[in-house]
Amino acid sequence: MNKKRVLFLHNEFPSGGAERVTVDIADYISERGFDIYVLAREIRDWSLPNMTLLELPDKMSVNSKENADAIIDILQELQIDIFVLPVQTLSYLSHIRSNTHCKIIFALHGVPFWEIASDLYTKKKRVWSSPFKRLGWILVTYPKTMWFKRYHKRLLSDYIRVYSQVDAYTVLCEEYKQVLIEKMKLSPSENRIYVVPNSEKSAETVNFNKKKQILYVGRMSYEDKRIDRLINIWDMIYEKVPDWEFILVGDGEERESLQQMAQKKKLPRISFAGHSDHVEKYYRDASVLCLVSTFEGWGLCLTEAQANGVVPIAFDCSAGVHYILSPSGQNGILVTPYNLEEYARLLVELLTESEKLKMMRQNVIRKSMEYAPDVIGDKWLRIFDSLLSSLGKCNKMENN
Repeated sequence: MNKKRVLFLHNEFPSGGAERVTVDIADYISERGFDIYVLAREIRDWSLPNMTLLELPDKMSVNSKENADAIIDILQELQIDIFVLPVQTLSYLSHIRSNTHCKIIFALHGVPFWEIASDLYTKKKRVWSSPFKRLGWILVTYPKTMWFKRYHKRLLSDYIRVYSQVDAYTVLCEEYKQVLIEKMKLSPSENRIYVVPNSEKSAETVNFNKKKQILYVGRMSYEDKRIDRLINIWDMIYEKVPDWEFILVGDGEERESLQQMAQKKKLPRISFAGHSDHVEKYYRDASVLCLVSTFEGWGLCLTEAQANGVVPIAFDCSAGVHYILSPSGQNGILVTPYNLEEYARLLVELLTESEKLKMMRQNVIRKSMEYAPDVIGDKWLRIFDSLLSSLGKCNKMENN
């Protein structure tokens, strides 16, 4: 029997959480009768196993007509059965669809309509340093955006366009599915939306002899991650936990300003480790992971922490984060968004109650098994099988 062929499209590969999930899926389904291809604007590691790696001709933008034509040629030449778009939407998707016969899946790796919050916070940051512009934001920009909802309507039409052009649409949790059904006015019983959480591999070995380390792992950006909140929280608690240290792993446009903020406050026992391709060494020693995002679709660092026996604490800012850390006090700590005083209080309680920390360490490891690659990989296989079954029926009808 000929192997079925699946192609994933990325911008840069590998580069982040979505790409890591693709690698996990590829590892799983390649052992179950599929040939895996990854197509990207830029390939950063050509040595990845279990997949064939390809680059697009236009290095400036994935979303160009030249690349759309190249995608069509590749899909046809390789006789791809399933084309997966993790995160990346395409302006020329209808053009690609009309010139190929493969099934298309779009995978939403964030909160539905996350772009609204991102756009608002970007605009807010841009004007907040000026009292006059800040007043304009409060009196004009914010009310205009929220009341008239022009951006909301335009964004909704983009979501509907993508949904109408794909054969399956995946989201990270049931609540996200219900949001899309409601906003796009879909039938609750007849739709193409599937719930597929992100996968998380178990740690090869978990270190239970943890150090008194608090950890942040991720991109250092303002609109979503808001690490300045963590600096303020550490300022509020460091005297109460004199044996603990705070390590921030990651890089981004905010790193320099965050370091300056910590230096200005003269905060002790805080270090910026920069980008790392081996974050497992930090998870090995850390006891607690902190996340203070304004919006976070899933939070791969939360599941990474759980798999390594690191207890996560985060704002209850999305259904995805809520699912990962629930019930609060067992599988992590959920904090009322965006209450820094409550966050500081609950963090100190966690750091000073060693028995509770030990109990939660065992719980979070068990919780992480819910998104093991074989569990999540099986969900992808069921979607593939369903699409391939309908593809086979269509081919039979065309041949008759």
